[in-house]
Amino acid sequence: MEATRNSDAPSAESDAKVRLRVEVYDALAAKRGAKTVVAQAKLHEVGRQHLFDIRAGRSLPSLPLAMRMATDLETTVEALFGRVGR
Repeated sequence: MEATRNSDAPSAESDAKVRLRVEVYDALAAKRGAKTVVAQAKLHEVGRQHLFDIRAGRSLPSLPLAMRMATDLETTVEALFGRVGR
């Protein structure tokens, strides 16, 4: 069986990239006492290298991690992450 072709589905080329809004994130994390990436990683219970990669735009968090980050910082996922390069 062949896959149904859907012409209105977004293509990989047209999808905007999403990145962590580092300035927003850092300000909110600092209010929680996490002023270094290592402290921020501990706050969210993730590896520091993974958080470094998220901050640099080399990686995106899973949805559960993005939601946990937002909850830990008492904000929304939309406030922490935004589209770039439209």
